[in-house]
Amino acid sequence: MQVPSPDELINTLKLDRNTARKIIQLMVKENALVKISDDMLIHRATVDKLIADVKALKSKNPKMGVGEFKDLTGVSRKFAIPLLEYLDRQRVTRRVGDERMIL
Repeated sequence: MQVPSPDELINTLKLDRNTARKIIQLMVKENALVKISDDMLIHRATVDKLIADVKALKSKNPKMGVGEFKDLTGVSRKFAIPLLEYLDRQRVTRRVGDERMIL
């Protein structure tokens, strides 16, 4: 999973920054992009797949650590923590100590 920052996304659009920001804001409003944190936007389909993959783990083990999540997603800890916090806010997981309970 690749997780570009909003600034990286703006630079790839090859538009002036104002136009690019407006497009990104519209995509977030229309739910095509999901704002994980101030520094992280992800396409809705990627988030949906992530949620499905996490829920599929529940049958094997209802708990998941950061390491398991990193293995599942292929992201570094820098991105894993905000993604896990997003999943907590969406009530897909709940933090219990150093692990996440898959709900």
